[in-house]
Amino acid sequence: MSPAASPIRRALTGRIVTMATEGDVIKSGTIFIEDNRIAAIVPKGQPAPAGFEAVDPVATGGTIYPGLIELHNHLSYNILPLWRVPQLFGNRDQWQNAKSYKTSVTGPMSAIALADDGSLLPALVRYVEAKCLVAGTTTSQGITLSNWSGTIHKYYKGALRAAEIGSPPDLPRAHSKIPDIDAEDWLKFDNELKSSACFLLHLSEGIDAKAHNHFLALRNAAGDWAIEPSLAGIHCTALDATDFGTMAENHAKVVWSPLSNLLLYGKTTDVAAARAAGLTIALGSDWSPSGSKNLLGELKAAKVVSAHFGLGFSDYDIVSMATRNPATILKWDAKLGTIATGKFADLLVVKGVTGDPYDHLIKSREQDIVVVTIGGRPRFGTKKAMQLAGGSGEALKIGSSARLIDFTSPDQDPGIERVTLAEATSRLRAALGGLGTLQPRSVAMAAAIADGRVSRAGWRLALDEQFGNNVQLRPRLAYNGIRTGPDLHAVAAAAEPLHPIKLDGLTVSGDAVFLDTLRSEPNLPQGIAEAIAAFY
Repeated sequence: MSPAASPIRRALTGRIVTMATEGDVIKSGTIFIEDNRIAAIVPKGQPAPAGFEAVDPVATGGTIYPGLIELHNHLSYNILPLWRVPQLFGNRDQWQNAKSYKTSVTGPMSAIALADDGSLLPALVRYVEAKCLVAGTTTSQGITLSNWSGTIHKYYKGALRAAEIGSPPDLPRAHSKIPDIDAEDWLKFDNELKSSACFLLHLSEGIDAKAHNHFLALRNAAGDWAIEPSLAGIHCTALDATDFGTMAENHAKVVWSPLSNLLLYGKTTDVAAARAAGLTIALGSDWSPSGSKNLLGELKAAKVVSAHFGLGFSDYDIVSMATRNPATILKWDAKLGTIATGKFADLLVVKGVTGDPYDHLIKSREQDIVVVTIGGRPRFGTKKAMQLAGGSGEALKIGSSARLIDFTSPDQDPGIERVTLAEATSRLRAALGGLGTLQPRSVAMAAAIADGRVSRAGWRLALDEQFGNNVQLRPRLAYNGIRTGPDLHAVAAAAEPLHPIKLDGLTVSGDAVFLDTLRSEPNLPQGIAEAIAAFY
């Protein structure tokens, strides 16, 4: 029998914000990590725990938080830049049919998905994973790949944790898609919710009666609600205090995306009423076409929106929405979401140790991140911090700072592993710059698939609600005899000719147009865009 491998031990020093309770902060201390878990948390001046006597802690010079957990994203779309929303909308049905949406979002993504020769999917996965990591996100949600042969897990089972994959039994997998037939049958839908630990579903997107009916349809003729403790309603923008009371009675949760709400509808979810009802609230950036670039940016949007509308959320409340609250919603809170001995060492270190610790994180930018660890392994950070922590990876720059990012994973498809971030960036820039060439190829492929002239062999990007994937992101129950939810149709390509667009920048600091586009958005209440831009 071969001897057991020696444990890998690391240690990070800094100000430690546990997020266990408000004010639970160690002004100066060390987190000791053994393999993938936190072995001990020791205030400055106290001895290292047994086994760590020879470990030289990395002096981060920063504040250490739990890694950020995001519960609303559409990851594959995050190669696209912010869409300038042309008008105010009342519900999801309306903007999906806008001409500029088709040429800016569905058309380009359809062209990339259907004209892919095998080089774009690995590049896309690499790039959108990097966008999360460089902003301190250690878990995200929103896998949109279709498995036409094989298993979905091999593509998104990389450095970043995926909520839909989890790591059973410690981290049960969440569900974010529901079979078509179950989405339309009240009893089957309710049974799906009952059988799941966590179900992340879009609910009542919009602000008009049609969006509100989507929630009312959850009640059957007998007066029972298809709302279970597993349900985490994404958006819930059309709901009022009574509706949130109903959700609370049934122990459901809410995922808030304030910037996306305002960009599309000029109004956001009544999260103050949701909190008053006792609901747990998490935060999500939605996607880059109509949301923040990353979850770190959405923290800023939440702070600005709370102040603008007088919602009353403290900085601790907002940081909780990206750490402890989503861990609770996923039922991962025994393992993640706060910093505690025995938990997985998913950590985010931001430079600086002064000021209010919660405000400190909200104000931080991508260039302020010192190091990000997932399961104790350094995945991204400054070159110095990564090397001192025993990490390695591909070199890149954030602002003027040299960084390393490590994507390696024994469980990920080797075709993804071989693609560097630099190569992924090059491929995607070329594809988005050549949409006019890709478009006819994608139209031909769509026709060939529809006619049965080509098989669905291999991997393809199956975009949310654009192709017939036999799954839904939301319930489709009937209210007053009319099926609710957006009236979505399969979209192969935009009717209008596509023109080149630019790959969305990896960070706000590296994106010359993001803030300018944000300032030009017509539906944002006055002052919101400038207040967000002030953080950068």
